[in-house]
Amino acid sequence: MDIKKINKTIEYTFLEAWEKSIDDENVVITSKSSGDSYKIDILEKKNKLKFYNPTISGWQSCTYVLPEEIFNGWYVTTE
Repeated sequence: MDIKKINKTIEYTFLEAWEKSIDDENVVITSKSSGDSYKIDILEKKNKLKFYNPTISGWQSCTYVLPEEIFNGWYVTTE
């Protein structure tokens, strides 16, 4: 499963992108600096951060976002 084309028309801060991904689990946020994509799976009041691993063409659990990514721009795409 590949991520559909990333919407690069609007750039967001990390906080804006993060809030959109918490509000809608169909949202994928992508770091402008690294190109890595993340999403949040919402399961019974527990949120689980996942990142897209292109090597396995799938989502994989992730425990953190790199600090240098947080301070750069982000893109928001709906799956």
